[in-house]
Amino acid sequence: MILVGLRRETSTLANQGLGVYDDHIVVLNGGDGLRTARVFPACTEPGAQYAHRASPAGNGRLDDRYKNVRFKHTEGFDVNGDGIAEIGRLRAGTYFFGEKPRGHVKRRAFEATRTQTAERDTNGDGRFNAFDPNRIDTKKAQTTMYIHRGGTQASGNTWSAGCQTIPDDLYYRFLASLGQMSSFHYVLVDGY
Repeated sequence: MILVGLRRETSTLANQGLGVYDDHIVVLNGGDGLRTARVFPACTEPGAQYAHRASPAGNGRLDDRYKNVRFKHTEGFDVNGDGIAEIGRLRAGTYFFGEKPRGHVKRRAFEATRTQTAERDTNGDGRFNAFDPNRIDTKKAQTTMYIHRGGTQASGNTWSAGCQTIPDDLYYRFLASLGQMSSFHYVLVDGY
């Protein structure tokens, strides 16, 4: 079994920073000997609701570009030394995931077995690209970018701070497509 993540580039500021389910995760040759391809909507980028730049400061936001973001709390690391923790996303590549002990957000979830490479939005424009100096983070993410359930499609909140999330209303189908498999390779591809 292998999972393939197909990422469509989306700003972290989209949907008031709640994220967008505009990516897909494909389960190929699912658990229990199934020879299938099952496709699920997913989110593979963080929402700006977790960006330090969106946190309240005085009468506005730390960064005015985040004024329409529904701030939840800060996630990320200050990788460029500017005093602001940058949110990140999993860098395209191949990772090996195993079942996360005790799950995540009250459901079965999966975590990488080795340190992951993240990209950080160091300039705060909501994108991960060459305009972000020092954006490649090979150490700080560790194995914290999980595959887990997100909010429902109707809620409009992906619950992604950099994790790969599948809508809660489809998550049981996603788990069923895995069967009893507790580990797999995950290949993430940019720009489909």
